[in-house]
Amino acid sequence: MIKRLCSRLWPKGLTGQIILVALAGLILIQLLSIQIYRTDREEALGFVNSRNAMQRIIAVVRLLSLSPPSLYDEILKASRSETLLLRLSDEPLQPDNRSPRFEQLVRSRLNYPAGLAVEISAELKEDTQRSKAWEHHARMMKDRKGPPPPRDMRLYGSIELPQGGWLQFSSLVDKEVGSWSWQTTLNLMLVASLVIGLMVLLFRRATRPLKQLAGNAERLGRGEDIEPLREVGPTEIRESIQAFNRMHTRLDRFVQDRTRMLAAISHDLRTPITSLRLRTEFLADGEDKDRIQQTLQQMEQMLAATLSFAREEGQQEATRELDLVSLLVSLCDDYADTGQPVTCLAEGKQVYACRTNTLRRVLQNLIGNAIKYAGSAEVSLERTKEELLIRVCDNGPGIDPARLEDVFKPFVRLDEARNTESGSVGLGLSIARTLVHQHGGELTLHNRAQGGLEARISLPL
Repeated sequence: MIKRLCSRLWPKGLTGQIILVALAGLILIQLLSIQIYRTDREEALGFVNSRNAMQRIIAVVRLLSLSPPSLYDEILKASRSETLLLRLSDEPLQPDNRSPRFEQLVRSRLNYPAGLAVEISAELKEDTQRSKAWEHHARMMKDRKGPPPPRDMRLYGSIELPQGGWLQFSSLVDKEVGSWSWQTTLNLMLVASLVIGLMVLLFRRATRPLKQLAGNAERLGRGEDIEPLREVGPTEIRESIQAFNRMHTRLDRFVQDRTRMLAAISHDLRTPITSLRLRTEFLADGEDKDRIQQTLQQMEQMLAATLSFAREEGQQEATRELDLVSLLVSLCDDYADTGQPVTCLAEGKQVYACRTNTLRRVLQNLIGNAIKYAGSAEVSLERTKEELLIRVCDNGPGIDPARLEDVFKPFVRLDEARNTESGSVGLGLSIARTLVHQHGGELTLHNRAQGGLEARISLPL
């Protein structure tokens, strides 16, 4: 389920995929940067807070040492803050995990002799340490009850005073604005929008030649006459366009050369065949003469069909939009007007870009074969998400499944299966499949389960 949902949400285009990956990377980098910044800032603020708290505590110790006891309460009251609590006690706090660095700092600043104790616990990290620190902090705030404040405690401890007694203290971390805020979200969205906008412009400009290349490749596969593409875009795309243009030129030249050669050979062979036919006229009447003349007639029919195909191949028909339903209905009506049993099951309207005369010739060949070998034909049209399917069905004897592909080979006739009449040279289906291939489609034959043969034309959308 999750895999299917991700497949649906994942962009199909190259631009969308790159933008999605870049956006995900941008958000990840931003989150990591904020986390790193937050960690570093907390460490820096904690160190500064601890240093400032120690400076204030050292100043309070000096004042208490130089002032009479009657002023102690006023000094402590003036020195306390939201984050620093102070009180005098007859006993030390005895903190765990003492910090020699802070203790040495206090001794050096106060010039404390070894006989006076300094006990400080700083930079508390573990939960057990903070819990115990909060217990001391709660004792210093007799009027406060309940859970500890949301801020961490940076240090706590006690310093022995020269005149007797202990100064107990605890310091909390200053409040700070959360690292993630609406302003941060707005800035991230602004940066992401700018990045996406720039990437869309750049990738659309870079992939436009690719789309044109794909379109021309599709048109070339359908046999359309196309112009060479402009060689623009990044280096890799320009090289692809150059290779495509070279391929197009070579294919065009190859097809034209082969077509001209086929037409020339077919034309040149007509002269010796005509000469042989004249020579047979001087032969004595008999079975041999009739067989020779029949063979020469078949050769002339083959050459005529080959020349006709070569001429039509050399004349490129322009592609235009056509309503296939109207084409099928008109063809079936033409056959019905001559008394042929042809049924058309196509309805509605299906506009398709094709070469009208070429497709008409293919359909005439298939319908004509169905009528010739089965006595009737049924034509239908179906549209799917990916293709248009034209079916020409009959109720004849069908074809041996092992030889369904053989009928598409040039000059192959299945006399025993289709009872071919005299005059057929076996080029009709071969030419029909070639013409369908020029549209980017496929022509196949299938034996029907209820009997008969189905010629299926699939045209891509």
